[in-house]
Amino acid sequence: MIILKYELKRHRKYILGWAIALALCVFVMTPTYYSFMDVSTGDLYETLGTSDFYKGVGVSMEYLTSPLGIYAFLTSFFMIASGIFGMHFGIAIHTKECSERTSEYLFTKPHTRKTIYWAKAFTVFFGVVVVSMVYLLASFLALALFRSGIDWGEFFLIALSLMLVTLFLAAMGLLVGILFSRNRSPLLTAGLIVFVEYCVTSFSNIVSNRAISFLSPYSFFSAAEISKSGFYELDYLGWCVLLFALFLVLSYRVFLEKDIQFRS
Repeated sequence: MIILKYELKRHRKYILGWAIALALCVFVMTPTYYSFMDVSTGDLYETLGTSDFYKGVGVSMEYLTSPLGIYAFLTSFFMIASGIFGMHFGIAIHTKECSERTSEYLFTKPHTRKTIYWAKAFTVFFGVVVVSMVYLLASFLALALFRSGIDWGEFFLIALSLMLVTLFLAAMGLLVGILFSRNRSPLLTAGLIVFVEYCVTSFSNIVSNRAISFLSPYSFFSAAEISKSGFYELDYLGWCVLLFALFLVLSYRVFLEKDIQFRS
């Protein structure tokens, strides 16, 4: 508990900064995009509908012009930002001990590695939940104030998908941070991994290859499929939970056995 409180206090500004930034962006951009699409002409709709870009992000014009289509479209891009946050947080919470040379101080205190690992993991996951819930609240206010006729059940599933993807990438980040604890560029690493994952989803959408989509969390919670079925696709959801648990188990085992790099 001592380590958990310390880590939360240490990273509170980082967590709140991301939460406020994403909340402001979605609150401002959602009504702006609705206004843009409301005044769009038929020719513009036709042009957008034939673009490979929209196929790459898994959006059809029929869904894009629905009440929740634009919100889902925006959320798919905010997932990139939240994914970088989660991945970077997961990596940096471990690599900072080496880069800031605090590992000697931490690991010579009367705390087990199990306690240290779970305190850091819970800090990362708590940060992800805070950012995601603030994003959900800002999204709810934006849609409630500027749009009517919203299917709120579908809305919550789309908004929560951002949290699920971010938690997945945060767990992956924990594993990467523990395996490569001397990484001095965690933000660059996080950005590259998230970019590659997003490209994998875009590629799988363009070539219509579902097998490839299982390699990226950005494929797991398609807003269009949520709209059709009313829930997440169970095979993707199960695969996501399985990989999430695997990342935690592997990172935990490696952390218990890995030699710690003390300062020289």
